[in-house]
Amino acid sequence: MKNKEIVRNVIQSFLRADIEKALSFMTEDVKLSWPGYFDLEAGKDAIREFYKDVPELVASELGDLIEEGDTVIGNGKMTALHENGTVKNSFFCDIYKLENGLVREIKSHVIFEGQKN
Repeated sequence: MKNKEIVRNVIQSFLRADIEKALSFMTEDVKLSWPGYFDLEAGKDAIREFYKDVPELVASELGDLIEEGDTVIGNGKMTALHENGTVKNSFFCDIYKLENGLVREIKSHVIFEGQKN
């Protein structure tokens, strides 16, 4: 499987809230960060714990996937239902670094609709 297809599977699994399937494409010491917000501890357990608090996605759309060697960039849109009943759109652009056919690092950049810099 090519790196682009591996990342497509990871993103689609995340968007369907199938965290275990997403993790099956990752190294044991995978690193996930959201630059400017957090760097999780390395490892699959940190990702499992993080996704326990992610709002329910009610719609999602995978956009482009761009592959350059062991780096794949993917973008898309998510619509989440939050605990207070509000629905919010957000847009992501994630950078995936792969090693031997597995994701070893994810840098996720997320912008919430209406967010101003």
